[in-house]
Amino acid sequence: MEYISHNLETTNEVAKEFLKTLSPLRGRATIIELIGDLGAGKTTFTKSLAEELGVEDIVISPTFVIQKRYNITNHPHFKTLIHIDAYRFETQEEIKALDLEQDIQNGENLILIEWPSKIQNHIPESIKLNFEHMNETTRKIWW
Repeated sequence: MEYISHNLETTNEVAKEFLKTLSPLRGRATIIELIGDLGAGKTTFTKSLAEELGVEDIVISPTFVIQKRYNITNHPHFKTLIHIDAYRFETQEEIKALDLEQDIQNGENLILIEWPSKIQNHIPESIKLNFEHMNETTRKIWW
């Protein structure tokens, strides 16, 4: 699927469509790799997806805290949204501090990872969601 978003409302619609296509995995977390340059819309999309999932907290970029967790209230399977920004990772020790292996073992977790290439060796099979910054107001989103 490929979409062009010109504004937040369109991104919200894309998030709704993406969620319709998302099938939870059995026995482990569902992982989504958010792939795109800075400013491509990865965090904005995560906010839209979280809203669709019934997350009541304000979703912010985890750039400085590395990981944020949110309770999901509007999905029959997923209970926790885990948003990771791996941009600043430089060592394997930093990755271990996330306790990612344990989070992956929980099938009720939906894990979204920005800059997944930094921790690629620690991510099992995942869904790749791509973002392209086309101009100041336009983003291309595809999976």
